[in-house]
Amino acid sequence: MISSTALPAFDPTQIPIETKQRQLATAITFSTALILGLLAALFLIGMFYQPQFWQLYVLALAFGLASLIVLSTIANAPGQTDYRQAMPRLAPTFQISLLILAILSQSTAVYLAILSFLYGIMVATGVLEEEARESAISRAFFVAVATALVGSLFPQFQLSIPLISDSLPILLGALVMIYLVLLSLDYVTVSLRVRLVTSALGMAIVPLILLSLVDTRFIFTSLQNQSNQALRLAAQQVAQEIDAFLTSNRDSLITEANLSVFYDYLIMDPAKRQGSPQEEQLRVTVNSLLLKHETHLVSYGLLNLRGQNIYDSNPAAIGQDESKRDYFMQVIRTGRVYISPIEFNPDNKVAYIYFAVPIRNERQQIIGVLRLEYDAQIFQRLLERKLNLLGLHSYPILLDENLMRIADAMTPTHIYKFLTPPTYTQTLELAKLNRLPYHPYVNYTNQTDLARVLRHGSNVTYFTLEVHPDRAGHLESGVAVRLQTRPWYVLFVREQSTLLALLQAQGRLAVIIAALFAAVVGLVASWVSGALSAPVVQLKQTAEQITAGDLEAEASVESRDEIGALGRAFNTMTAQLRSLINELEDRVRERTRELAQQNEALRYRTRQLQTVADVARSIVSAQALESLLNQVTILISERFGFYHVGVFLLDEKGEYAVLRAANSEGGKRMLARQHKLPVGKVGIVGYVTATGQPRIATDVGEDAVHFKNPDLPETRSEMALPLIANNRIIGALDVQSTQPNAFTPEDIELFSTLADQIAIAIVNNQLLEETMHALDEARRVNRRYLQQEWEKEVRSRRHRAYIYTSQGVFAQPPLSRPDIEAAIRRGAVTATPAEGEQAAVLTVPIQLRDEILGVIRVQDLGSPERAWTDEEIEALKAVAAQVALALENARLLETTLRRAERERKALEITGRIRAATDPQTMLDIAMEELKRALNASHVQIVFRQPTTSPSTNGVPGNGKDQ
Repeated sequence: MISSTALPAFDPTQIPIETKQRQLATAITFSTALILGLLAALFLIGMFYQPQFWQLYVLALAFGLASLIVLSTIANAPGQTDYRQAMPRLAPTFQISLLILAILSQSTAVYLAILSFLYGIMVATGVLEEEARESAISRAFFVAVATALVGSLFPQFQLSIPLISDSLPILLGALVMIYLVLLSLDYVTVSLRVRLVTSALGMAIVPLILLSLVDTRFIFTSLQNQSNQALRLAAQQVAQEIDAFLTSNRDSLITEANLSVFYDYLIMDPAKRQGSPQEEQLRVTVNSLLLKHETHLVSYGLLNLRGQNIYDSNPAAIGQDESKRDYFMQVIRTGRVYISPIEFNPDNKVAYIYFAVPIRNERQQIIGVLRLEYDAQIFQRLLERKLNLLGLHSYPILLDENLMRIADAMTPTHIYKFLTPPTYTQTLELAKLNRLPYHPYVNYTNQTDLARVLRHGSNVTYFTLEVHPDRAGHLESGVAVRLQTRPWYVLFVREQSTLLALLQAQGRLAVIIAALFAAVVGLVASWVSGALSAPVVQLKQTAEQITAGDLEAEASVESRDEIGALGRAFNTMTAQLRSLINELEDRVRERTRELAQQNEALRYRTRQLQTVADVARSIVSAQALESLLNQVTILISERFGFYHVGVFLLDEKGEYAVLRAANSEGGKRMLARQHKLPVGKVGIVGYVTATGQPRIATDVGEDAVHFKNPDLPETRSEMALPLIANNRIIGALDVQSTQPNAFTPEDIELFSTLADQIAIAIVNNQLLEETMHALDEARRVNRRYLQQEWEKEVRSRRHRAYIYTSQGVFAQPPLSRPDIEAAIRRGAVTATPAEGEQAAVLTVPIQLRDEILGVIRVQDLGSPERAWTDEEIEALKAVAAQVALALENARLLETTLRRAERERKALEITGRIRAATDPQTMLDIAMEELKRALNASHVQIVFRQPTTSPSTNGVPGNGKDQ
C-alpha cells in the first residue's frame, strides 16, 4: 500500500527577512549585470556599423565600465552568495549609467528617470536595512529628477536609437510588474513615510502629466492648423501668380490682336509683303511687344487662315505650316482666345505653352491668328521665386490635369514626370497631342497616395505624405490648390520635421517643468512625511520595546492630535498591563469612550465645514442690484482712472433718469438727494436716454448740451452711453474726466460693449428678482393648494391614525403627544431617548413640498437604554419622504378616478338625454339619472321666469320637481 502526503502550501510570510533580502539582492545583482552587459555589447556593435557617431563610443565606454564594476562586485561578494553589502555601490552605478544614456539618446529621459527611481526604490525597500532606506530613497529620487532634467536640456548631444527608445516602455512595464509581485509576496517593505511621499508625488505628478499630454495635443493641433494656414496662403499666392501670368498674357494678346498693323499685313497681297512699309511697321511693333514679356518668350507668330506662318519674330519659323496645331484649330473653330496645355516639340522635345487669339476684320470675320509661344521653363522660374517662402525646406510644385510635373522647386530633375503612369488610352491620346516628353516612354515617380489625394480632393486639399520621390520615409505636410485659369494643381509642401522639432521642444519643456515640480514636491513631501511619521515611528519603537519585555517603556506624547491620543492610549494600556489583567473591561470601555469622543469631534468638524460651505455658497449666490451697480462704478473708475462714473436708470414712466450708483464724493452727495435728470431735456445723460445714441463732450465748457453740475466741479470732458437691453433704453452710463479731450470715438466702441454688458446684467438681475418673486408666489399657491386638498382629504377619512404592532396594523384615534405636535409645528425630527420607564420615541414629519401631511412615530419598548443613531434617523426620514410621495400619488390617483367617474356619468346622462326627442322626456331622464347618480332624494329643475310673472305654485320659478 502506497501512502502520500500533501505538500505544504507556499507561505512567503514564513520566510525570514534576512533570507528574502539575500535572495532579492542576488536577483538584482545578476539582472543589473545582464542589462548593463547587453547595452554595452549593443553600443559596441553600433560603433562598428556607425563609427561617425561619437555618442556610441561614450555609451559603450560608460556601460562597459559599469559592467566591470558589477562583475567585480559579484566576484568579491562574501561567500559568493550575499550581495547585500554591495548594493550601496551597485545602485548608484546603474543609475549613473542611465543618466548618461538619457543625456545622449533621444526621447528616453522620462522613461529612464522612472526606471532609475523604481530601481532605487526596489533596492532600498527590499535589500537595505531600515536605517539606510531613507537616504537611499531620497538619493534615488533626486537622481531620477536629474536624469529627466539633463535628458531634456541637451538635445544637441542626443542620438536617435530606436531600439532603446522602443524597448524602454516594455522594460519599465516589466519592472513595475516585478515590483508589484515582490510587494504582494512581502519581499519589499514600504514604510509609512515612503507611502506618504509616493502618494504626494503621484497626486502632484499624474495630473501634471495628464495636463502636459492635453497641452501637447492642443499645441500640436494649433501648430498643425497654423502650418496648414500658412501652406494654403503660400499655395494660393503661387497659384495667383501663375494665374496672373496666364491671364495677363491672354489679355495682352487680345489687345495686341486689335492692332491695325496685323490686320493690314494679313490683307496685303502676299507678293507685295516682303520689304513693304507694312512689313517694317510689323517688325517694329513685334520687337516692341517682345520687350514687355519675360525672358522665356520664344516668339510672336502671325498665321493666315490656312495656318501658314506668314510672319514670326523667329525668322526660322516663317513659312511653317501650323494648321494642324491644336492652338490654331481651336481658335478657328471657337473664335475665342486659347491657352494651350504644355506641349512638346517633336523635334527637340522642348516644352512650350501657346497663347492664340483670332484677328478679325470690320465684319468680325476671322482673317488670321496671332500666336504667342513661351518656353515652359517660365513656370519653373516663377516657382523658384517662391522657394523657401515658409522658411527652409518649403517648396512649390506645379502639376497639370494629368498629374505631370510642369515645374518643381523641390526636385527639378523630376520635371515632366507623372506621379503615376497614365493608362494606355491616355498615353496614346497625349502622344497624339504632343504632350509626352519622352514618347514612346513614360516617366513617372509612382506616388499613388499623392495622386489619389489630388484626384479625390477639393479646391483646397491638405495632406501629409512622402512627396519627395527620392527620400522614402520622409514625410512632408502640404496643400494642393487648383488654378482658376487652367485645370492645374499648385502644391506647396514643407518638411514635417519642422513641426516635429517644435513639438519636441515643447515636450522637453514639459519634462523640465515636471521634473522641477517633482523635485519641489518631493522636498516638501519628504519634510511633511517626516513630521507626520516621526510620532508613529517613535510609537512603533516603544511597541517593539514592550514586545521585547520592557513594560516600563512609555511613549513620549508631545501633541494633542489623534497621534497624541494614540500615544496616551498606548501609555494607558501599558500601565494597565503593569497593574491588573482583570481591569481589561474597564480599559476597553475607556478606549471606546475615547473613540466616541474622536468620532464626535470629527462629526463636529464636519458640521463646521458644512456651515462654512453653506455660508460661502450664500455669498456667491447673492444678487443685489445696488451692489452690482456700485461695483461697476468702482471697477470702471479704478481700472480707467476716471474722475466720476455714474449709472442712471430710467424710472417706471421713463420720464427721468435717476442716479443709482456713483463712485465720486460728488456722486455720493447726488445719490443722497436722489439726483435725477429729465429725459431728453437736461444734460448729456438726458440726451442719451432720449435718443439711445452715445455722446461725447470733449470740452464741457463749449458743449451746449452738457449740464454743469456743482457737485462735480472738476469735470472737463464727459461721455455718456445708453444702457440698452432688448431694444429698450433702460438708463445710461455716465463717465467724466478731469482732462479735456479725454474721450475719443474709439472709447465709444469700447465702452458701448461695456454698457451692453452692464445693461444685460441689470436686466438679468431684475429678471432674477421677478423670477424669484414668481417662484415664491407659485410655491405659496402650491402649498395653499396642498393644504386645502389634504384638509379635505383628512376630513373625508374615517380614520386619521394607524398603529403597527406585532399583531398587525390597526386604525386608532389621533394621538395628542408633545413630540407629535412639536414635529408638526417645527417640521423637524424629534428624537427622545429611553429614560427610566419612558421608552425611546422617534417622530419624523411626513413632509411634501414644505407642507406637513402627518408624522411617523416610532417607539422602542424593548431596550431600556435605547438611543437613536444618526443612521436610523436618516433611514426613517428617507422612509417618510417616500411615504409623502406615495400618499400624494395615491390622492392624485383617487382624485383622477373620481373625476373620470363623474365625466363618465355625465357623458352617459348626456347620451340618454340626446336619444330622446320630446323635451318633457328629456327633463324626466335628466332628473332620474341625476337622482340615481348623486344618490339624492330630491331633484329639481328650475327655469328662469321673467320678473313680471312670479311663480304661483309651490316650486320656486317655472320648473319640474321629482
